[in-house]
Amino acid sequence: MKVDWDHLRFFLVLARAKTLTNTARLMGVEHSTVARRIQALENTLGTQLFKREATGYELTCEGLALVPRVEQMEQSFLQIDKPHNPLQGRVRIGAPEGFGTAFLARLLAEFSQHYPLLSIDLIPVSKTIKLSHREADIVIAIDRPKSGPYIITRLSNYCLKIYGSKNYLRQNPPIHCVEDLSQHRFVDYIDDLVYSSALYCLERLPLQLTACFRSNSILAQQIAVSAGAGLGILPRFMADEKPELEEVLSEQINFAHTFWMLTLSDLQHEPKVKLVWDFLRKQANTQQDLLMGN
Repeated sequence: MKVDWDHLRFFLVLARAKTLTNTARLMGVEHSTVARRIQALENTLGTQLFKREATGYELTCEGLALVPRVEQMEQSFLQIDKPHNPLQGRVRIGAPEGFGTAFLARLLAEFSQHYPLLSIDLIPVSKTIKLSHREADIVIAIDRPKSGPYIITRLSNYCLKIYGSKNYLRQNPPIHCVEDLSQHRFVDYIDDLVYSSALYCLERLPLQLTACFRSNSILAQQIAVSAGAGLGILPRFMADEKPELEEVLSEQINFAHTFWMLTLSDLQHEPKVKLVWDFLRKQANTQQDLLMGN
């Protein structure tokens, strides 16, 4: 059985991009061409590699099993093309939305300038990235996986505080103690869309508080708090550099969470993955003041 390498390339890009439109854009072709390539590959292999879901094209069990084999072929071709520089190819990093956008984006942009042959994909999203589905090579997570073929390390702790905009605080009752919070509006997550129980900070306060503005996006929450929608519990690395925001009850209320970093066991020794992994660990260690708000 002969398998066309071009079909496999389209398969790998669709597995990563999730949609025909995104794959077509990355490959420089029409989306109908992508569909034909995938159909031809499935016919050759005699199995279904993708199933159509609301979120896009999701890999079947057979598709998941094929991905690492095609990635090995991809790496072999890259090494043949430029054997003098093994640090090339693509590394995909999944991270919580706020951390990926406010912390990682700038650092990875600077990092990429030193390795022009290495491409970085950063996926900052308000959901869990499925490492087992090969959605990323490295994942930063709030929850530590209980099991799986993963290499896991504690990346960093980070601190969250209650913030309000200076305009909002001037126009509303003063806050001197925890009980005063009951007189205020709050910005928070949408309960049934929260992807981690660690994000339920508002519920940990010893009061019955209800959010008047809710969003599953921490960036949207920060913007809403800055605009005066109410008080919000925000990571300090997102809020401390916003001049319009002010901490509330800074000495009395403090939340601490942990970022975990993980990759699949079979990726840990890949030079490009190890390079990015070591860089992220070093940056998290050297920037503890920013993450903890010291």
